[in-house]
Amino acid sequence: MLLFGFGFLASYLAVIENSTYVYAILPQEMVQSVEPETLGEEPRMEVDSASMSAEIMVNNIRVAILAFAGGITFGILTVYVLIYNGIIIGALAGLFYQYDNSYAFWAYIVPHGVIELLAIFIAGGAGLLMGYKLFVPGAYTRGYQLKLQTLRSVQLLLGTIPLFVIAGIIEGFITPANLSLEMKYAVAILTGLGLIFYMIFGYYHMQKRALQQSSI
Repeated sequence: MLLFGFGFLASYLAVIENSTYVYAILPQEMVQSVEPETLGEEPRMEVDSASMSAEIMVNNIRVAILAFAGGITFGILTVYVLIYNGIIIGALAGLFYQYDNSYAFWAYIVPHGVIELLAIFIAGGAGLLMGYKLFVPGAYTRGYQLKLQTLRSVQLLLGTIPLFVIAGIIEGFITPANLSLEMKYAVAILTGLGLIFYMIFGYYHMQKRALQQSSI
């Protein structure tokens, strides 16, 4: 999360200082496709939500796998993926801020972004865990640590797949829908609360299972 935040803040401040930097930061096709003046104001064109949702899911899972697999490079590729994604979002946020349209921009980001970014952070953390143990194997060989931490990291990665599915459905069906910006923010709040409840429930379930195992 901190690596993503570093990339986000750096590009956000750079674009705020000089909006022309966005052309050096973002891919050309992305710059040409955004319309910071009109986002949230004009009716959006009809989209194939099912196809869009599936495409988004596949792309997000690909990013997560890349962030996870980057652990084999001692975490270097993972660091790059997290910072780069932060740079992209930060540059877009800075561009919309320059056009005084941040409220609309975040309304189209946070509904799916709360779940999506958390899943990317978990996948990135799994990759960094693997990379760290390769750097600092401790009393064990790097080969043993790679096998052990790969198993733990794969479990974390698999746990993110349902999150990406939910985020893809939201991004494909709710984000492009002709809902008010306030409704989109409400979806973001609900997803955030849902994640908090899920983590609390999981923590207590884990504690209960640990007590049952210790009593056997």
